[in-house]
Amino acid sequence: MATASLIMLINLSFGIGTTLYLLKLRNSSPPSATFSKVHTYIIQSISMMYRWCLVAASFDRYAITSTDLCLRSFARMNIARRTIAVIIVAWIVFPMHNLIYNTANMNSNNFTYNTALLYYHSSFTVVAGCILPASIMIICAFLTYHNLVLKRKRRQNMVTPHARNNSDVKLLERKRDRQVLLILIVQVVVFVITIIPLTVSHFYNAVALNIRNKSIERITIERFAAYWASLSVYLFPTLSFYLYTMTSSIFRDELKK
Repeated sequence: MATASLIMLINLSFGIGTTLYLLKLRNSSPPSATFSKVHTYIIQSISMMYRWCLVAASFDRYAITSTDLCLRSFARMNIARRTIAVIIVAWIVFPMHNLIYNTANMNSNNFTYNTALLYYHSSFTVVAGCILPASIMIICAFLTYHNLVLKRKRRQNMVTPHARNNSDVKLLERKRDRQVLLILIVQVVVFVITIIPLTVSHFYNAVALNIRNKSIERITIERFAAYWASLSVYLFPTLSFYLYTMTSSIFRDELKK
């Protein structure tokens, strides 16, 4: 999770910084094709890294709460480091097509673009950056909660039924388990909400590739919507701390200490 936070900080700094630079640059001259390629590659690479680090963290939570010794072995520090290394290397390699082709400004009216490539880019971004991470995080969240419930039931069976403080322990455990589930669900829900605009934008780009002779008004609206969709992905990195603070009293107590 610490690695994901660090990568999110890098993504936020680079993304917002280059966005402000591009706003200033467009007043004088449009960015070069090389700049667009490198910018798109870096943004997609870093974004995918932090998303899949979040996926790895979600699976790690599930593994560490599991009673299966084989699954729990995946929660070791050395395996976590290897997983992070694999994620970083993978997302340095996978978006390489952005360095070869300019996918930053997809326009079906420009016949120099490879239509198959643009379909691939949109589908790749939607599936690998939106659908798969969100689905895995949702599944891991409920599996983690299921494991916590099973652990609580086993502890209750081991405790003497007539122990005086048994009810207090049960209430505390239920509260903790509910807050863990709440944090996981809120994290996934906000993550999904913040990537929906970009998902819709890429899906629309793929669908609208065969539409020719678009009006200037339509092109302007599409570019405006795509611009705001690209900015929406920076919401999750900025909201993570506030999500944990607002949804968990246990987290707030630990933060105060």
